[in-house]
Amino acid sequence: MKQASGNQHNEMFNKFFHILFFVFLSSFFLAQTKKNVPAVKTATQSPVKAINILHGNLSYDESKSSAKLLTNNAVFEHDGAILNCDTAWLYDKENRMDASGHVVITKGDSIKVTGGKLQYDGKTKMATLQNSVTCTEKDMVLTTNLLTYDVGNGIANYYDGGKIVNKENTLTSKNGHYYSATKDVAFHYDVVLTNPDYTMKSDTLRYNTINKTAYFLGPSIIISKTDYIYCENGWYDTDKEKAQFSINALLVTSQQKLTGDSLFYDRNKKEGKAFRNVRLTDTSQKSIIFGGYAEFKQEKSEAIVTKDPVYARILDNDTLFIAADTLYHRDLDSVDNFLNAYHNVKIFKSDLQAMADSASLNTKDSLLQLFKNPMLWSKRSQATAKLIKVYIGKSTINGFKLESNSFLIQQVDSLDADKFNQLTGRSIEGLIRHDTIRKVIINGNAEALYYVKNKNAIAGLNKTTTSEINMWFKNDDIERVTLKPQVDGKVTPIKDVDAESTRIKGFNWQYNKRPRSKQELHTVKKEIPKEEKKEKEKGKKKN
Repeated sequence: MKQASGNQHNEMFNKFFHILFFVFLSSFFLAQTKKNVPAVKTATQSPVKAINILHGNLSYDESKSSAKLLTNNAVFEHDGAILNCDTAWLYDKENRMDASGHVVITKGDSIKVTGGKLQYDGKTKMATLQNSVTCTEKDMVLTTNLLTYDVGNGIANYYDGGKIVNKENTLTSKNGHYYSATKDVAFHYDVVLTNPDYTMKSDTLRYNTINKTAYFLGPSIIISKTDYIYCENGWYDTDKEKAQFSINALLVTSQQKLTGDSLFYDRNKKEGKAFRNVRLTDTSQKSIIFGGYAEFKQEKSEAIVTKDPVYARILDNDTLFIAADTLYHRDLDSVDNFLNAYHNVKIFKSDLQAMADSASLNTKDSLLQLFKNPMLWSKRSQATAKLIKVYIGKSTINGFKLESNSFLIQQVDSLDADKFNQLTGRSIEGLIRHDTIRKVIINGNAEALYYVKNKNAIAGLNKTTTSEINMWFKNDDIERVTLKPQVDGKVTPIKDVDAESTRIKGFNWQYNKRPRSKQELHTVKKEIPKEEKKEKEKGKKKN
């Protein structure tokens, strides 16, 4: 939208009110009871100017009627305004006036009102203009078929459709009302405001000429070349170029959709805020950010979301959820965008969960990175390291990499809580296929401790140390192992294994910390005391 568009339709509104309701109608009708009476000034009153007959054939027979008939291009003047018409009837006793045929009111060189018929009742102080009514001032034109004006209360109305055109702006509506006491104008039913930059459609539009603010009441739509706005209540300050939209508020750009209970937007800064039930949708990446509060900058296509924010991205038939205290999202283009998550990061996918202090996700290389004390879980496996990288494909997770102080733990059997396969090294890379770890590679000071099976029965415990270990899995069990350089691992028969030899230094199984559902992403888990935990386990064994 162009910067000047708000000022243009602001100017249009003000001109419309000025020429129609103050210059023409008020100037003629407020003094109608004093027509043809010389100006009089009392001690407490200003002079009341008379309506002067400038031209026309006057017919008047008081014995038959109190009406005065003027024909043949009747012309009247009052306070600088000129009224022309083919025929006019003046009713002194009834205090009313009827004019018909080519009614034209002008003031100066640039102001003009035309219609087919004009009626004024001094008792009710109601004026009516009918038949192809137009109001023109320089580049502003109002057209309607019927216009009424309550002179006493300063209220003007049209009910049969109206159009206002000013420079590049056009406003149409079925009904229109102006209230001079509050300087408000209201348009109802099928309200449409258009210019080259945008089109606005509303059920009801109210505008105040003092604070220069437009109010949207009922379903409203604003469409431009770059965005789309919907709301059912809101306001727009045309002077400061600021707006607020509420009730099902929606802002749509080329790549994003933003919804919230209310949206605030500053057109000058191209920045906005969203409050409560916020939802930011990235249509190109099939992702959504939920939260309680958001700030966005349109030029950089970036947003910060707080108050329990959650990022959701569809992966195949599953969804990846990322939660944190604060989420920062930015679109660089339709392919390259990134998400930063700050503090208390929790991640949930049906087959993958994680925790960290902070995280980042880049869609261009499909890389999710977890920083500062990260932990990753997949089925019966747990991974920890100084830095964890997760490689995400278009529809699923392809693998991971643990860097520095890497430790991978796998529970051998969910029915046996004390047996774990353990891998550690400087780095560990994992290959995931069909949501299952298929292969891992341990590099640098590689150490493995794993249970050896014989026909599905645990036969012993193997402990191996070397430079590199490659391990393949099938159905979550170790299928085969290769070592570089090849060394002989020590296998202890299962009957000779003692508890102290079943753990590698640094072992810390924290499976109970993992988020078990998306509902737990912003909840703090209550730790069960060890004594209570032991009592529960005893109860399970007895049962």
